Amino acid sequence: MKYKKTAKLLIVLAIVSLLLAFFIGSLYAAPKEKKAAAAKVKTVEAKAWDCAGCHKDKKVLPDNHAPTKDMPYEGCIVCHIPGKGNAGTLKAKIPGSHLHSLRGVKCEQCHGKVKKPEPVEMSKCIACHGATAKLAEKTANIKPHNPHQSPHYGTDADCNLCHHQHAKSENLCAQCHKFDYVVP
Repeated sequence: MKYKKTAKLLIVLAIVSLLLAFFIGSLYAAPKEKKAAAAKVKTVEAKAWDCAGCHKDKKVLPDNHAPTKDMPYEGCIVCHIPGKGNAGTLKAKIPGSHLHSLRGVKCEQCHGKVKKPEPVEMSKCIACHGATAKLAEKTANIKPHNPHQSPHYGTDADCNLCHHQHAKSENLCAQCHKFDYVVP
């Protein structure tokens, strides 16, 4: 009887060990796959307004869109303005890095000349965009609450919490509140 209990316990321990080994192994395997996929990404040097320079294989503009190859940012905002009957603003539709690029801001101006760019610290953002207290003054009339004057952070919330440059920006406040901010 004693041996049967010991045998059952050993079988259960073996199964648990195999499951743990499988689970832990899968945790370490996933990053390797991501690294391999990331290594395949090629960087293309294109003019800021030359969408096709980077997006040749992907359809990013409608068929009836004006040619963009030699169009500066000022040409984009002729149509891309908010309001009924207009094409609509580019803010919150394209990543912040694209908006910066369209305005002629080169990657190294924020990241420096490095082989592998790291995330940019908030000090770089305010070097160009100005002090956060001034920004809070500009957005004071946004309802229901000024997004740059947080009751949690004051005016010191890190820009990167909401404004992502290489991914879709997010409304951090919406994690807890029902604020429908458009976040560029």
